[in-house]
Amino acid sequence: MKTTFRFFFFFVLLSGFILTACEPVADPVAGDDARDPFIGYWQFLESGSYKSTDAQSYIVVVTKDPDNSTQVLLKNFGNPGTQDISVIGIVTTNQIVVSQQNMSNGWVVEGSGKISNPTKTAMTWTYSITAAAEKLYYSATANRQ
Repeated sequence: MKTTFRFFFFFVLLSGFILTACEPVADPVAGDDARDPFIGYWQFLESGSYKSTDAQSYIVVVTKDPDNSTQVLLKNFGNPGTQDISVIGIVTTNQIVVSQQNMSNGWVVEGSGKISNPTKTAMTWTYSITAAAEKLYYSATANRQ
């Protein structure tokens, strides 16, 4: 009888571990970062009526800001002439907002870009650049590369 009781006790104890180990655990970080759809290389094409009569095309690299979970870094935004200049953007549900900020080349930029298709491979942007005391307004389309 004593052996049967020990076996039953061991079986109940083992069953408790097995049942709790089979419980599904949700991954709290999987797909929760609103910045994910914006990360990568984007081909910007500015409309030709703002900077010059010719449309201007350039690459902007969007990366996550390691210091802030709601921000991204946009490298080469506005095509400042050197690709190592970045600006900070705040990500909302479907857009990036670049608050007014000074770039290291002396430009002052601000604007926003919004996802413009369901597959999240295109954005439309409106922004301004102040350079040499002249503020110019731009619009651009950006396509994921």
